[in-house]
Amino acid sequence: MNGVAYSRRVRTRFSSPVHAGTLPAGTGERLRGEAEAFERRAWVCFEVRVQDGQIADGRFRAWGCPHVIAACDLALERLLGRPLAAAGDLRARTLADELEAPAGKLGSLLVVEDALRALAAARTRAK
Repeated sequence: MNGVAYSRRVRTRFSSPVHAGTLPAGTGERLRGEAEAFERRAWVCFEVRVQDGQIADGRFRAWGCPHVIAACDLALERLLGRPLAAAGDLRARTLADELEAPAGKLGSLLVVEDALRALAAARTRAK
């Protein structure tokens, strides 16, 4: 990873993200939230399955620095089993603090936050 000092949490989540990939087939409402900021070299897409009002499963695909990948993985870990609206409440600053990300990475992590907000609004867009 390009010489930047990464926290242990970022290194672990970047090298082995549990929630990366494509959402497998299953029952429930399938929703998606996406955001990009190519000037920040970041693109994020969350895809979740909602059952009984809760996020039952989720995956992400992302292009960005290790902090973006780690934040996506952490966000999905926090959201599984919670209502869809919780995706709109998760903030980049919270993810950055937990991952011990430097202040200069907050802009990239705002793309993660934007994708989460798009996810939280996905149900209303689908109607």
